Amino acid sequence: MKKFLKVAIPFGILLFLYFVPALLYKSDVEYYNSLNKPFFAPPAALFGIAWPILYVLFSLYLAFKIADKTITSEVIFYFVVNYAISFFFNKVFFLDKNLFLSFVVTFTSCITGIFAFISTFKLGKKGFWFILPYIIWTVYASVLMANIYLTN
Repeated sequence: MKKFLKVAIPFGILLFLYFVPALLYKSDVEYYNSLNKPFFAPPAALFGIAWPILYVLFSLYLAFKIADKTITSEVIFYFVVNYAISFFFNKVFFLDKNLFLSFVVTFTSCITGIFAFISTFKLGKKGFWFILPYIIWTVYASVLMANIYLTN
């Protein structure tokens, strides 16, 4: 039971933190639907599925590393920077409607995600499977945001 709590408590805290931006800055589906988008743009509902899955994977990875005390300051640094940057996407995209800054946030999230991926890979190959979906998704999101910015 003690081992379970050593993972469950950090997992719950981290997962909550990942959902704070969505609680503070609500998505505006009508705004997203009003934009010119490329043929490969997903329906708005897909974002509501993909991001929570990615947040669960990040939270699980970090919770296990915290529980077994193998997390490094480098891993913490890149995840904190990534979180801080990603925190403002909903605000700049849906509230400010600033497409250029939305692209910058998305692209820098991708870059910091890559650095987080590299730092987790140094700790072992298992982290690869927790972080790789984020890298794939943020590369896709960066291309999508670049296209949306350039066509609107």
